[in-house]
Amino acid sequence: MSVPQELKHVCRVVHPTQGLPADNNHDPSNIVFYKGRYYLWYTQHMRQEPYGHFAGCKIMCVTSPDGEHWGEPADALLPGAAGSWDEGGVLTANVVYADGRYYMWYIGVPKGYSDENELPRSCGWAAAATPDGPFVRGTRMPAIGPGAPGEWDDFAVDDITALYWKGEWRIYYKGTSRAQRDPDLTQVGFAQAPAITGPYRRNEHNPVIRGHAFSVWPYQNGLLLLTGLKDKAHEGYIYRGDWNDPRGKQFLYYSEDGISFEPCCEFENRASGIFVPPGEAAQDIRNCWGVTVNTRNAHLGRYIERFDFALSGE
Repeated sequence: MSVPQELKHVCRVVHPTQGLPADNNHDPSNIVFYKGRYYLWYTQHMRQEPYGHFAGCKIMCVTSPDGEHWGEPADALLPGAAGSWDEGGVLTANVVYADGRYYMWYIGVPKGYSDENELPRSCGWAAAATPDGPFVRGTRMPAIGPGAPGEWDDFAVDDITALYWKGEWRIYYKGTSRAQRDPDLTQVGFAQAPAITGPYRRNEHNPVIRGHAFSVWPYQNGLLLLTGLKDKAHEGYIYRGDWNDPRGKQFLYYSEDGISFEPCCEFENRASGIFVPPGEAAQDIRNCWGVTVNTRNAHLGRYIERFDFALSGE
């Protein structure tokens, strides 16, 4: 694999901002630029149980004219109607432009979902003419749900990133198995389709890498990936125990085929969303930037902060 040499020298620089969501908000989306404003979507819990994941969540949107000063948030997608597959909560947005519309991919859970029961976590999409919405659900059923019994993703699919790459649409997603539900051991695979709306078929090489709360985006001739997991199983924790566990390392990864990912450099990350500029500017990673979740203490006190990509020694 031919890794662009600059990726071996990338470092993370915190970029001060005003107004980014804090206190019980997390799972930032990718960032979209539209008519002079940056758009960011994120998850907000609707009950006073901080980070009791999935149930009772909605998706919010906040915008900025410069990526530094963010305005008042607004509802972007609420839980589905009574009896729907996503009635219990919606979260973890990823928004892409295709065929003249903006498509929001998201996780949904049914009514009565809890972290302990056997109800499914699935992914679907809603579409709008502009990033301001309203986002209207496109199907009555999930676009992709848990895999067949015994598969690596037979319990849940989460955290979709959608992208058009090499003549096809891909949705990268996190999979959880019934046999192994540890959030620090989840894996990432992808499904492919000729159109943004599908139908999607799972790739035969799945899963392709360990991952949780990850970002994937095109870079030069390949793909970059940031994941929240530490590099080795059980070496350091984030999604259980101590988010600030000093053991283990996290990396920025590169892949030429979107299947085999190679670590390029150490890069701290929790749960990220990336802004990719249009055109040739995207060929230089220093023109990209992102947002990520951080914490004020061992596990709680989560907030969203901006970071820039820089090259060490500059």
